[in-house]
Amino acid sequence: MALTYTELTTLVRNWCNRDEEVVSDAIIKDCLRYAADKAYRTLRVPPLENVAIYEKSLLESATAQNQLGLTTTELQLPFDLIEFIQIKELDSDNKTIRVFNEKLDIRTFNDVNAEKYSNMNYWARQRNLVFLSPGFNNRGKANSIELLYYRRLPALNALYAVTVLNYNAGFLTTSGAGAGIENSALLYFNSNTSTTAYATSAEAQAADPAGTVTSTYYIGTLVPNWLRDQNERVLLFGALAEIFAFTQEDDQAQKYNTMFYNEIKELNDEDEKRNASGGNVQINFNGRGLI
Repeated sequence: MALTYTELTTLVRNWCNRDEEVVSDAIIKDCLRYAADKAYRTLRVPPLENVAIYEKSLLESATAQNQLGLTTTELQLPFDLIEFIQIKELDSDNKTIRVFNEKLDIRTFNDVNAEKYSNMNYWARQRNLVFLSPGFNNRGKANSIELLYYRRLPALNALYAVTVLNYNAGFLTTSGAGAGIENSALLYFNSNTSTTAYATSAEAQAADPAGTVTSTYYIGTLVPNWLRDQNERVLLFGALAEIFAFTQEDDQAQKYNTMFYNEIKELNDEDEKRNASGGNVQINFNGRGLI
């Protein structure tokens, strides 16, 4: 059952059975955020998978050669990344050229004299950067790099930004919008260009100088969130565990904490069963010379 953010906070209040003098709405919202943060640490399911594509022009400028002639490509990581799944290089037809399958610690990566189990297609991470070597397009056929990763979802109460693109996509509404309302913003219209929206009054006037420019306040609709929309029990039990920790009701906190992690385990187990079904499963493990 898809819930709005307001409905979700009401659900949590009903379950905790505490009035606002004991547990305020602000506390409930904090606890929902804490529950989501904890869920992302261990939840590994397809709805949390995402793909980032790095284009050729960016990759070429991010690739450099060291004093030994080895090339390295430096990439900025997505802001919502939790865990890596795969890094691969693609040609212009989106066919895989190579997979960066060897992960090194950053010290070994930077030490050109360090022995490496494989001298091809390795990578390392430092803060919000990932380093690939040999660098992009070392075989002369690459067009992009694809990073498949687990991500954090948008905030539970995230709204679409008021932009022309989101207006055209139907993600905005005038309901609840207005001057002084948080997240509300104006879009501009020209009487002679029908319902076309413009970001500024000048753009609307330039579209047809003979027309009259009007403006309307819009606010974004709620951004979809898989946890909130399809698995609210994870958030519910996680938030209740946080709330009862706040009210110092340890038995209740422990009960809901156990229910919270059981929900996460069930979702992870379901995905593991899906991955193991439909055929023989093969996994390669590289012990890097240790076994």
